[in-house]
Amino acid sequence: SASREEGIFGSIASFLGGKGNSLKILEQAGFKEVYSIEGYVCKGGNVRLMKRFDTDWVVFAENDSETGFITLGEQATRPTYQDVEKMLDDKGVSLKYARDFGLAPKLE
Repeated sequence: SASREEGIFGSIASFLGGKGNSLKILEQAGFKEVYSIEGYVCKGGNVRLMKRFDTDWVVFAENDSETGFITLGEQATRPTYQDVEKMLDDKGVSLKYARDFGLAPKLE
């Protein structure tokens, strides 16, 4: 994440709510993530990243009816936004507005 970077850019990102500095402190103290769920919007749709201590990161996309999630892929290291975007592209998932206006297939 941007808030983990050094310099002015990382400082600004951390000031704006990034958790990178806190994560660095925890890592330096020897703490390890044992369970993590993160979420954000990519290509207009909700995505979730999940990590358990004994698994790789798993990426899910919420379906358009908002009733469940579709597995997009797995990765040993935490997927970046660009990694998630590529997973969506590889699965043929288009922009949310295009799906909403019927210009692309729904994600079900």
